[in-house]
Amino acid sequence: MQLKIVLPVVLTLLAQRMLGLPGMPSWTAEVLLPVVWIVAAALLQKERGWPYHALVLGLAWDVLFEPVIGPGGIAWSAACLVLYALAGFVADRSPKMWAGFGAVGAAIVTLVHSAALIPLGLPFSLTLGHWVRMVIFTGLWCGLVGATLRLDLPSQWRTYRSRKLR
Repeated sequence: MQLKIVLPVVLTLLAQRMLGLPGMPSWTAEVLLPVVWIVAAALLQKERGWPYHALVLGLAWDVLFEPVIGPGGIAWSAACLVLYALAGFVADRSPKMWAGFGAVGAAIVTLVHSAALIPLGLPFSLTLGHWVRMVIFTGLWCGLVGATLRLDLPSQWRTYRSRKLR
């Protein structure tokens, strides 16, 4: 991975860790912030090697949040591959599509991760209410990122500065 990708991903993982701290509202831990990276890779189609990077992202997720290393890599890679496949059928890149892909990505990550923990003898702790909230909040987060990218603030700032210099 390049440094321009590694640093934001690490910051996203650290922000995810901060959302789960005691004293924070309980719903903040239900937003999967790193899902935006696999949604961006799928919708922007800029990097073909991103499923491998999703594996590393999942393993980093396991190191920070899980009792065992491995299921997160499986879950994040599976979500990335499914989103890549879906992006091939969808031409829309609107914020609504970002939200939809974020919801699908969160659903796949949580379901595959929970299923990967079953053979290890760890309890299946995913409830339907928790899963639905996680899917909705993560979809909203990804939609917000898509809307921010749609605004293209650096381009608008350059246009503003060029008009002001005339």
